[in-house]
Amino acid sequence: DEMSSDDDSEDDNVRVDDVMVSSSEDELEESANGAGHFDTTEREMTRERRLAEGLSLSCSMSEAPDDEVRALVRKVSARLEEVDGAKEAELERDAERADMRDAEDLDEDGLAIAAAREKALMGDRSNCAGETSKIGGWDYGVEEAQEALRAFMEQINTRSNAANSYAHVGAVHVANAKGMTDAIMDTVDAGRPMCCAVGAGRRVAVGTDGGFIFLQRETKDKDTEVSCLRTANNFAGLSVTPSVTSLCFSERGEWLLAGYDDGGLALWDIKRNPTILKTIVGAHRTPVVALSMLPVLNASGAVDAISSEEGGLVIHHTFSPLGMGVIRVKSTSLGERTFVIAAQAMPRAHYTSAAEINAHENGIISPTWGETPSTFDAAKHVADGAGIVALCTMNAVLIMRLHPRAEVIAKIVRPPNTDMKVLPVMCWSPRNVDDIVVEEDVENCNLVVVWGSSVYVLAVKVEATRALQKMNSEHDKRSGNASQVLKSWSFDSNISVGAVAVAWLTQGVICVLSDRQKLHVCTPEGVNIEQMSLNEPPSSREITRTSHGQEVGSERLQCWNSTVTMHGVYLAILSPSRLRLGKLLGWRERVHAKKNANDWVGAFETLLQARDQKVAVWPILPKKFNDSELTKKKTLEILIELVPKFLIQSLSARAPQVDNPVHQDAISRVVLGLFLAFDALELLYSPTIFGVFLHSKCESAFLERIVPHVMSDKLRALPVEVMQALVDHYAALGDADVIEKCVLHMDVESLDLNQVARLCKQHGMYSAFAHVFTRVLNDFTTPMETMFNASLTPVFGDKTRVRQLLLFMLESMRGKPFPTGQGELSKDLVARVHMEIMKFLFAPVALDSLVNTTHDMDRRVCIAWHAAMQLASNSKILNLPPARLLYLLLAEPKASSTVLMEAIKDWDASESEILNLEEASSERMGSQIIAEAAVFAAKACGEADLPTSRSSLLIFTASIVGAGRAAVAQSVEEDLLEALVCASTVNDKVDREEAMVSILGRRIDEGTMPQNALNVLKLASEAHFVQAEAVIQMAHGDHISAIRAFAADRHYYTAATHYADVLLGKAEPGMLRAQQSNAGPAVGRAQPLDPKDIESFRKKLLEDMPAILHISAEVCARIAVAHFPEAQPEVLRALSPEPMLQFQYLRQVLEAAHESSESKYSPYDMTLTDLVCATNHLVTSEMNELYFRLMCQFEPQGVLRFLLSNAAHELDSEKCLSYCQEFHVNDAVAHLLEHSGRFEESLSIYLQNYSTTIRAMAQLFAPSGAQWAKTASTDSLMKGFTIEANDALNVAVSLCRRVAGQAERGDEMWWSCLDSIIRSLDELSGGAYARVRAVLHEHLEDALRVMLGRVDNAQILEMLVSRHGNRDISELRKLLSRVFSNCSLEREFLKAEGSSVAEEAEKKAEEDSKIRRRGRRGTQRVLK
Repeated sequence: DEMSSDDDSEDDNVRVDDVMVSSSEDELEESANGAGHFDTTEREMTRERRLAEGLSLSCSMSEAPDDEVRALVRKVSARLEEVDGAKEAELERDAERADMRDAEDLDEDGLAIAAAREKALMGDRSNCAGETSKIGGWDYGVEEAQEALRAFMEQINTRSNAANSYAHVGAVHVANAKGMTDAIMDTVDAGRPMCCAVGAGRRVAVGTDGGFIFLQRETKDKDTEVSCLRTANNFAGLSVTPSVTSLCFSERGEWLLAGYDDGGLALWDIKRNPTILKTIVGAHRTPVVALSMLPVLNASGAVDAISSEEGGLVIHHTFSPLGMGVIRVKSTSLGERTFVIAAQAMPRAHYTSAAEINAHENGIISPTWGETPSTFDAAKHVADGAGIVALCTMNAVLIMRLHPRAEVIAKIVRPPNTDMKVLPVMCWSPRNVDDIVVEEDVENCNLVVVWGSSVYVLAVKVEATRALQKMNSEHDKRSGNASQVLKSWSFDSNISVGAVAVAWLTQGVICVLSDRQKLHVCTPEGVNIEQMSLNEPPSSREITRTSHGQEVGSERLQCWNSTVTMHGVYLAILSPSRLRLGKLLGWRERVHAKKNANDWVGAFETLLQARDQKVAVWPILPKKFNDSELTKKKTLEILIELVPKFLIQSLSARAPQVDNPVHQDAISRVVLGLFLAFDALELLYSPTIFGVFLHSKCESAFLERIVPHVMSDKLRALPVEVMQALVDHYAALGDADVIEKCVLHMDVESLDLNQVARLCKQHGMYSAFAHVFTRVLNDFTTPMETMFNASLTPVFGDKTRVRQLLLFMLESMRGKPFPTGQGELSKDLVARVHMEIMKFLFAPVALDSLVNTTHDMDRRVCIAWHAAMQLASNSKILNLPPARLLYLLLAEPKASSTVLMEAIKDWDASESEILNLEEASSERMGSQIIAEAAVFAAKACGEADLPTSRSSLLIFTASIVGAGRAAVAQSVEEDLLEALVCASTVNDKVDREEAMVSILGRRIDEGTMPQNALNVLKLASEAHFVQAEAVIQMAHGDHISAIRAFAADRHYYTAATHYADVLLGKAEPGMLRAQQSNAGPAVGRAQPLDPKDIESFRKKLLEDMPAILHISAEVCARIAVAHFPEAQPEVLRALSPEPMLQFQYLRQVLEAAHESSESKYSPYDMTLTDLVCATNHLVTSEMNELYFRLMCQFEPQGVLRFLLSNAAHELDSEKCLSYCQEFHVNDAVAHLLEHSGRFEESLSIYLQNYSTTIRAMAQLFAPSGAQWAKTASTDSLMKGFTIEANDALNVAVSLCRRVAGQAERGDEMWWSCLDSIIRSLDELSGGAYARVRAVLHEHLEDALRVMLGRVDNAQILEMLVSRHGNRDISELRKLLSRVFSNCSLEREFLKAEGSSVAEEAEKKAEEDSKIRRRGRRGTQRVLK
C-alpha cells in the first residue's frame, strides 16, 4: 500500500464505465513517452518482430488489446460492486431491524414473554440442576454428602490448626483394660506380664512372671470382675512359684490351661470359683511357649490340647472328665525337635443365634459372635471331626490333624527372599455353618499366614474321616500339598516392616499388628480398610534359634507369641505396662464412638456407608440375615437422633467462628446433604431439628439451602412455620420470585391455603395464587379478578399483569393447568372455565371506574385509554364495549386477539347466556361483541396515533368478519379493508393480507363485491398485497392477471404454479391443499376450469409467457414444463423477441434437467427438477445449443464452467468454439482449442489474458495517461487484478505441464510463459510500478521453479542470454541465482534423506539376516 503513486492519494476510486486506456489518437500521442502506453504502429511492429524470431506464443503487456483491458476492468469492478452492494444491503437490513426494534409502538409477543416468565418460574430440570449444583446437583447421594462433610472437616481443621482434632475411632476399637491393668499393678510380687488369652464370654486372662494369673470375667449384671489365681509350687519341691509363660481357654471358656517356665501345666476350672482340675509335671523340661485347646468333639467332653516347649518338644494331651471333678490325661509326643513357637486350633463351626441377629439389626456386633457351637455333623463339619491345629515354627507353618491319627496334612514353608530372622504369624478364619461348603468329602478352610510384610491367604483341604479311612484301607497315598494360596499381597515397607501378630476377626476383616506399632485392618482380598497407631508395643520374649553346620552357634529372636491373642471379635494386646482390649465395632457402635470423640464427620460418614451397606467390614453375618430396608430404617433413626446434637454443638455460642457465614453455610450443606442422601428431606423440618436452625445465626443459610431442593421437586411440602420463615427471609431480600417458585413446586394440598393466599397477594405472586386456587378449589374466577385488579393498581396498564392474565385465560381454555402445564383439565371443567372467562370479560363494569387519577400509568395504555374515553363520550353508540374487554384490547392488542380468537374458535353464545340474564335482553353473540369492541379499540388507537396496535386490532377484526362470525356495516368493512392496506407496519404484512383476503372472499361468496373494488384493487397492488389483488382478479375471471400477480408473490412462492395446476386440473382444489403447498389463502379459493375453456386458457397462457418470465423465470419455467412439455419450440418462439428472456427460461429448464431427483411425492408436489426428470423428451439438442449461444452472449463468465460440466458433453465442439470466438469468451476458446489438440493457440490466448491483466494493473499506477473518473478503491482493484493474473498464469503453466511433452515445440511453450513475464518486467520501469514489478517477480520465480527439472537449466540460461543479452538483466540474474540455489539445497536435502533411508534399510536387512541364521542353527541342533 505504501508503494501507491501520489496521483492515487488524492482520489483512490476508479469508475467502471470509463475506459481505462486512452482511446483517442491525441491522448496516445501525448502519452507515448509514458511507461506502459504504446501506440498501434509500435505494437504492430513489435508483434511482427516477435513472429520473425519464432516467438509467436508469448505476449507482452504492451501487446494487450485495449478492448480486452476495458472488459477486464469492467469484470473486476463489477465483482467489487457486487460485494460492496451485498455489504450495503446487509447494513440497510441491520438498520431496518434496528429501527423496528427501536420503534416506540412495536407490538411485542406478550403471550410469549409471559410464557417465558412462567417457564422461568417453574424451571426445567437442567435449570434446577444448575441451581442445585452448589450442593451436589440432582442426584444428591452418599458421595455428595461425604463431600460436604469433608469440606466441613477442612474448616474445622483450619480453625483448630490441627490435622486431627479428635481421637481416632475405626473398625477396631482398642482401649486400655483399666480394671485388669490396675489389678496387676496393685498386686505385690505380681511381676511383669508375660502372656494373655481371650476366651468365650469376654473372659481375659493374663499371666505374670511372678506366677500370678489375673482373670477378668463378666458378672450377672454385665459388669466385670478380676480374680487373681496362683498355683502352689508342687512341681519340683521349690519354694518359688514358676512364671506363667502361656495361657489358653477351652472352646466354651470354662477351662483355662496354663503353661509355666519349668515345663509344668495346670488346668483350671473357671466356670464358677476358679479351682485347679489337673496338674501335669514332667511332660516338658523347658518353658512352655505355646498352648492350644481344640473344640469338644463328642458328648464325652474330652478336650484335645497341644503344648510346645522352648526345647522343641510338642505334646498332644487329651483331657477326659470322669466326673466328680476328676480329669484323666493322656499325653502323646508329636515330635521332639519341632520347635513350635505358636499353636492355634481351628475354630469350631458355629451358627447364627437370635442374639447375634438382633445385635446385627441394631448395628452392633454381638460380644458372643462366633461362640454358639453348632451340633456336630460328621458329614457337614468335616474339619471339626478331624481336629485341625496349625503349628507355627521358625521356618514353616504345619497343618496337623489329630483324628483319626495325628499327621501333618500341609506344610507352608518360608517364602523365598525372606529374611531368616522373620518369624511367621498365622490365624484361622472364622467358620459359619451357612458358609461351609463340602465337596466330595473335602472342606476348604482358610488360613492367613504373614511373613514380615507379606500376607498369604491360603485354603487348606481337610478330608472327612471316613474318606481318610477308606483311603488307608486301599493303601492309597495322598499326593501333593493340601494347601493352596488364594491371595497374597504385601504391605508398604514404609508403613510396616514385620508382622507381630495377625487376627482374623470376621470373614471380612483381618488385623495385622506390625512391629512399628501399627494395627492394619484390611480385607482378605488385600483391600486396606484403615490403620491405627498403638502407643506401646506388645511384650516380647527371646527364642533361641540353633544353627547347624561348620560353625555351630545360636541366636536370640524376638517373639510376641501369647501376648497378642484373639477370640471371636475380640483382640487382646499385652504390653509391659498395660493390657489393651480391642473389639470389632458395628456401624452403630462406630457412629457413637466417633460422636463421643467429637468426630462428627466420621460419625456421619459411617452412617452414610451403613445406610448403603458400604461399611468396610459389612457384613459380619451370612447375607441371608441382611435386611437392607431395616438397615435404612435403623440408620435414619440414628440420624434423627444425632443431627440435633450436632447442631446444638456446632451452633452454640461457644463454637469457634459461629458468626462466620462460611461456617454456617457448611453446616447447612452437611445437614441438608445427609437428609437428601437418606431421601428423608421432610424429616428435616421436625421441631427438634428446624427449631435449632430457626433460633440460631444459621437460619439464613439454612433457608437459602431449602430453595434448590424445592425447585428440584425433592421437597414437596413445608410446615407453616417453615413457610413463614422462608417468606419473611426472601421478602426482606426483595426477592419474591423465589417464594413463588417454591409454591409452584410444592404439593398445594399440603399448604395452608389462607396463609398462601395472603402471602401471594401481599408479595405479588399471582401465578402461585392461580395455581393454588385452581388446583385446590377449582376456582378460576378469583385469580382472574385478582390479576385484573393488580394490572390497574398500583400501575394502570401494568403489562406484566395483563400478559399474565391473558396467558392464564389461554392455557385454561386449552385445558392446561396454569402455570405448570403438567397434566390436562377435564373436558367438563374446560367448558365451565370457558364460560367463566367470557362472563368475566363481558361483566358490566363502568368505563370510568377502572381509572384512578392517583395511579401510576403506562404511557401507551394511558394514551389509548384516554382516547377511548374521549371517543365514548363523543360517540352515539348505544352499546359501548365491555370495560374489561376494551381494557385488555388496548393494553395488549396482539395477545388479547390471540386469546379471544381461541375463545370463539369452536364456541359462541349470546350475551344473555353468558351473563345468566333472566330475560333475553340482548341476543348479540359473543363474537359480535368482541368484533365491535375490537373496532372501537382500533379507532381509539388511531386517535392515539398507535399504528401497530391499530393494525393488530384491524387484523383481528377482519379475521372474525371474514370467517362470518360477526358482521359490521358496509362502510365500516370498506374502511377496514382500506385500513388493512394502508397500515404502515411491516412485521404483520402477511397477517393483514390474509385478513383482507378473508373479507374479500366472503363478500365474493355473498355476491356483494365492495363498491370501491377498483380502488381496493389499486391499493392492494400498490401495497403488494398479491393474494388480495389476485382474489379480485379471480372474481372477475381474469386468470392470466391472477397468475401474473401470484408470480410476484415472494412469501407464497408456489402460488402461481399451484393456481395454474388447479385451473388445469392437475392439482386438488381447496384451502387445505393450498396450505400444504404454501400457495396462500387466495389460491385455496380456486376451482378447476370448465373443460371447454381449458384450451383457450392454455393458448392465452402460452402467449403471456414473456410477461410471466419478466416477473419470475422460475414460475415461467415451472408452468411451461408442467403444462407445455411437448411445446417447447412454441414457448421459445413466444420468448424470441427478447433473447435475454429466452436465456433465463432455458437456464431454469436445463439446470433442472441436469439435477438428480429422488422425489417420491405425487406429481402435484413435483419441483421443477422433478418435472423435467419426469419428462424424458423435454430437452432437445437445439435447446442446448441455443442455451450455450445465449450464455456466451449474456453470461460469458459462466461458459467455461458450463463446458467443464456434464451438461456440455452433447454439444458440438466446433459450434461451441465459433460461438465463443463470436462473443470473445477467451477462456472458453482456449479450453476448446486445447481439447481439440491446438495447444499452442490455446497457450497464446492464456498468455494474452495474462498480459491484459498486467497492463490493467500497470495502468493503475501510470504517472500519465488517461484521466479516470474515480469510484473504486485502487487497493481493491489491485487485489482483483492480482487474483486474475495469478489465475491466468496458473492456467498457462498447468497447460504446459500437461501437454509440453506431446507438443512439437514443448520447450518453446515453456519459454513463452517465461518470456511473457520478462518482457512485461522490461516494459515497466520506475518506482511508480514497484507493486506491479513485485507481482511479476513472484510470478517469474514460480514459473522458474516449475520449469526446473522439466527444461534443462543450461538451456534456460542460453535462451535468456541469446534473447535478452542486449538488456540489463542484473535483477533477473539475482533471481535466477536465488532460485537455482534454493533448488540445489532442496535436491541435496532429498539426496541426504534418501541416503539415510537407504542406510536404515540396509541395517534392517542385516539384522533380519542374522536372525534367520540363528534360527537355522537352532533348527539344526534340534534335528541332531
